[in-house]
Amino acid sequence: MRPPLQLAVCLFVLGAAVARAEPPEVEATPGRVVLGQDATVEVRVRVPKGAGPVRAAASSGTWAQAKLEGGAERVFHWTPPPVRYPLWAVLAFWVEDGRAPEVTTVRLPLLGRTTLDVSTAAGAEVVVAVGDARFGPVKADGHGRAQVPVEVPPDATEARVLATRGTLTTDRRAPLEVPAARPLVVALTPDPLPVEGGGWLIIEGAGERITPSELAVVAEGATVKPEGARYTVRPRADAKDVSVSVRWRDAPTRDAVMIRSAVKPAAPKVEQFVEVPTTGSIFPGHGVWRPVSWNPSLFLLGGAAFASGANGGPLLGLGVSVPLPVWRHRVAAEAEVGLRHASLDGQQGDTQVHSRVWGIPLLLSARIALFQQGSFQLDGRAGGGALALSHHLSTEGIGTGDVFPAAVDERRVRAMGFLAAQGAYQLGRFSLLTEVRAALAPVKTPSLRAQLGGVSVSAGLRFFP
Repeated sequence: MRPPLQLAVCLFVLGAAVARAEPPEVEATPGRVVLGQDATVEVRVRVPKGAGPVRAAASSGTWAQAKLEGGAERVFHWTPPPVRYPLWAVLAFWVEDGRAPEVTTVRLPLLGRTTLDVSTAAGAEVVVAVGDARFGPVKADGHGRAQVPVEVPPDATEARVLATRGTLTTDRRAPLEVPAARPLVVALTPDPLPVEGGGWLIIEGAGERITPSELAVVAEGATVKPEGARYTVRPRADAKDVSVSVRWRDAPTRDAVMIRSAVKPAAPKVEQFVEVPTTGSIFPGHGVWRPVSWNPSLFLLGGAAFASGANGGPLLGLGVSVPLPVWRHRVAAEAEVGLRHASLDGQQGDTQVHSRVWGIPLLLSARIALFQQGSFQLDGRAGGGALALSHHLSTEGIGTGDVFPAAVDERRVRAMGFLAAQGAYQLGRFSLLTEVRAALAPVKTPSLRAQLGGVSVSAGLRFFP
């Protein structure tokens, strides 16, 4: 594989690593609710370890807690609304970590209980079918009247009444008066909405995905724009809160929803010297930047280098990084010591040749933060330094000692430079690292011509003491 193609593949892998996280896994118990009977629904939400707060929203009903933190499984408790007519409840869940939310929805049928009055032949056995559920039998009294308790799911329009007396069975339809409803769950995230960077408006329904043309969205204190499957929200700089109303365009009053959220004001601009915070610094437009302090961080990288011929091989790097008060602390100075290895086993005529190269790079570099979204950060690195080289050459065969020496040990120091793109995903005091590096380190000795640079791919960890 050629180095340019390798670099393209590596950048593709790096791009895949920054994709949005998978939406949370959700399980609700029970999966259907009988109004007046089931008092609470337990919802278990599973997220990756170390994920941020999980928020919940519902089209109706109430939450014991609408935001839970900590652990790979968060347990929510939802109470159905105090109504008796059947309808759908839409529950939505997402991780609130500063990134565009990936929402998981659960649609629960809320069944209403009612009693169906049936007139039939005296003494007949009456069974009522609503969808796939059957209720009864109930025996009609001497006047042919029977009352059958039934549970009606949302979207049901009629019941089937079966009355049997002896060998005679009657089958007829009875309409069900179920109020038409198209519930919506609407939420603003994060809460409060930051002026810097803004947030998102979540809208989910009980049916298929809703298109913006179906809704009328009106906001006060912010601008709301549809972008794909989401809406972006940008609070005004002078707004203290934001309110948004959402309704169906073809139903001006029914099923309308209004929500409100406080606004987090922008951080004041300070022209004079201020003490650098130890828990984080503010980066305009992207919320809280990763922790930067005067304390250094340590990093470890391991991977493989790909170069022409036999120049490829494993590599290892250990370094220290110190943030600098430059460009809002987006620049860091780094020192790195590494280990590089390449080997060749070949044959020249009747002589077996064995070449082993060990290199120890001593590098100084600058790391610049190019992009951050939530816990992910993309950095650029550039640097150079010295490469301490040790080469051992041994030969076996007829030409040994005549055409080729039996053994050669060489040591040299050569210059080395590199450019790299590094992705980091922060988990508390650790960051997971992925780096693609292009390096130049030509080596020439009386018995060796090598290129210990090339394109390398590595992964590792950064630790903040």
